[in-house]
Amino acid sequence: MKYLKSSITFFLVGLLLIVSTYTVKASEPPPEIVSALIIKLMPFEQTLMSGNGDMTIHVIGSTALADALQKVVGWQIGSRKLGTVTVSDNLPSEKPDVLCITDEKILIEAIEYSRKEKILSMTNDLELVKKGVSLGIGVNEKGKPSISLSLESSKKENLNWNSAVLKIAKTIK
Repeated sequence: MKYLKSSITFFLVGLLLIVSTYTVKASEPPPEIVSALIIKLMPFEQTLMSGNGDMTIHVIGSTALADALQKVVGWQIGSRKLGTVTVSDNLPSEKPDVLCITDEKILIEAIEYSRKEKILSMTNDLELVKKGVSLGIGVNEKGKPSISLSLESSKKENLNWNSAVLKIAKTIK
């Protein structure tokens, strides 16, 4: 068990170091980096991994992020496989496992939906984490990719994060 925790911590620190070597000049990181971090971080949310069947992700407002995630459909993510990625400017018609909120237009409705359905909400805009999204993969004030985690929002979505994530993410209470 101690070896597993050390391995997880080492993996996450290494991942953060690799990603942080990229300086991003735009207000959001490239979709490929966000997609890669989503795939690497999801196995550390234990409620998500306890689900059955293929995992589904719905992206609100970013065809570029949805396209990047489409490239990894079929990949193993922890104990599950990524099965479907959908995209629209609205809430999904069927309940996904993960809701990626990239557009603030329906932020309140999307947060309410993720809390009601007990699914992981995430975003590529760190400011949205401060407004109620659980997990953010974005760009910090120094132009570097960063991970933010809202403990309050995670609790409202019934999420159970591995403690290793808390070591690399900026937590917001």
